Amino acid sequence: MTELAVTRTKVLLSLQRALLGEVFPALREVTVDWSDSSVKFFAYVDGELAPEDEESLSCVSAEVAADFWSGVDIDYEIVRCDAPQRIQDGRLAVFLRREANAGG
Repeated sequence: MTELAVTRTKVLLSLQRALLGEVFPALREVTVDWSDSSVKFFAYVDGELAPEDEESLSCVSAEVAADFWSGVDIDYEIVRCDAPQRIQDGRLAVFLRREANAGG
């Protein structure tokens, strides 16, 4: 493994650090997928986003980009999934909000 490898550890630590101070109440879950040349995270939100919440996700993306070198594309997608609707995502979770059990 070379020093410039996009590793699971580097991706997770980068995203978790970038989320510090940027998590907002409507954020339900953040998942991530990556390859040797890209990192993409998916932000699942509850309800319509306020402009400042969209700005927080943009800041997270910028912070993650700062951790990687040129040639690694950083992208994100905002997915609206209102509670109590279950999030169906098989990617690795980086953040998960505690929610009431839909089953009671």
